[in-house]
Amino acid sequence: MNRIIIKENNRIIEVIVKGDLNIHNIDPMLNDYKRLITNNPEIIGINCTDLSSVDSSGLGALISMAKIAEKDNIDFYICELNKKVSTLFDISNLNKYFQIITLDEFRRISGQD
Repeated sequence: MNRIIIKENNRIIEVIVKGDLNIHNIDPMLNDYKRLITNNPEIIGINCTDLSSVDSSGLGALISMAKIAEKDNIDFYICELNKKVSTLFDISNLNKYFQIITLDEFRRISGQD
């Protein structure tokens, strides 16, 4: 089942993606994200621990989210890519565009450890 859960804690946003990130579920995620950005978070992490796959629309949504964060001087991280999704990021050179870290690193950076 595809689910996107957004957790907000102080000035930290964690977007948890479960299942697939694709054209069928990015619009609600982007709408929620744009709404949360108005709260001026400091750090955003996309938790990909349970991300099964991502299509081109999902990649576009992640790029859009990162650009919005960059424009507003918000630290933006992609966390815990599995091997399949990580390979896609490597092939498309997105591994050079995004800050990809472990979930433990995100917890440390955001003071949630």
